[in-house]
Amino acid sequence: MKKYFLLFVLCFAIFIIHLILVKHGIYGDGNGYYTYTQALYFDKGLNFGPIYDYLGHFQGVKGEFSRIFWDIRSNPFPIGTGIIWIPSVALISLFSQDRFSLIYEVGPGLTGILLVLGGLYFLEKYLQNFFSKKIALTSVLFFFLTSNLFYYSSFEPALSHQPAFFLISFLLYKSYKMKADFFNFFLVGALSGLLFITRVPDSILLIPIYYQLLLTRSQIKYWAVTLISAIFFTLPLFLSYQVMFGNPFHMTYLEGGLREWSFSTQNVFDFFLSAKRGLFIWTPVYLLGFIGLIKSRKFLFLLSLIALILICSFWAGVSVAFGQRFVLAAIPYFTFGLAKFIEKVDFKKVAILFIALLTWNFLTIFQFYFDKTNLIKNDNLTLPTFIKGQFESPIEAFKVIKERGLNYFFYKKVLY
Repeated sequence: MKKYFLLFVLCFAIFIIHLILVKHGIYGDGNGYYTYTQALYFDKGLNFGPIYDYLGHFQGVKGEFSRIFWDIRSNPFPIGTGIIWIPSVALISLFSQDRFSLIYEVGPGLTGILLVLGGLYFLEKYLQNFFSKKIALTSVLFFFLTSNLFYYSSFEPALSHQPAFFLISFLLYKSYKMKADFFNFFLVGALSGLLFITRVPDSILLIPIYYQLLLTRSQIKYWAVTLISAIFFTLPLFLSYQVMFGNPFHMTYLEGGLREWSFSTQNVFDFFLSAKRGLFIWTPVYLLGFIGLIKSRKFLFLLSLIALILICSFWAGVSVAFGQRFVLAAIPYFTFGLAKFIEKVDFKKVAILFIALLTWNFLTIFQFYFDKTNLIKNDNLTLPTFIKGQFESPIEAFKVIKERGLNYFFYKKVLY
């Protein structure tokens, strides 16, 4: 457990430093989930007025700006993450009465970090069923440090992807050779429902998990328990949409603000290989995991991954995130593939590969902050420009620091 404690210290330190510099700890879609937490805990319902007023007139490091980018007559985001964050806010409320104090934003971030590390723990335990302890540990740490999971465990840990990652990791571990009893099948159903109301598309990743359950040859009564508990735990989502829209199935979040879902081969190509957040370009470790999955013939893992990517490629072109965060919940499957890949490679080569991908990941994070205008707003960003920026950004940053100082570097070039 020592390694997870050290990872926690690293991630939490980065999160707190980032929070102090930026003056808030929740970003992007996280604000939508945070409104649920605030409304449910403090207002005992779905009255978003107080929190919307706060977020809509937020005072940041560069003055007043809005952290809301959707129609404030309702909340289009799924309710699950907001519910998961309530315990952290309830705990903080014991020490602070100002619901809009910055300290409350520490809770969701801390929750996200703990969920990711918990997910890594159960993922490591699951991998030990198929690989040696050394390979399992190496694969988990390798993927964590060389992928965008590290970014979303330290810089932006307060999103829905962290609980989704934990739920898939835990369910994958729990469902493997699971004892057939009432509690276990109830738990699987409950957590499946929680996953659905947290990130609806990620529910497709339950396919391999339920296949593992089928191998237990359990009685039909246990499956009935799973179904009933799953339905029960999805009710908060449908009830929230009923209250807000008068229609329990009015899931505007799935439309992504683009009217309706549509398949595009170009979107799929961009999802993997675009210079603007391409999965294999920004985070090449996913490619190693994908190759390993093919070699291991884990076809259900591949099926669920492909289905998720086909769905999420719809949003790939409109995201302003660090890399393709839509696949974070699928990392347990990619990590299985990475373990298979590592198993067949000499340890020295693995070490060299790890250092190379770790360096690439940190260079990408640096460029993301130093040159956001180019990486995020430039729709014509090319691969040569991106690669060039990987190595030029640190040099340019050093020049800025030398000429203008650290204060100018942070508050004029990096923070927003």
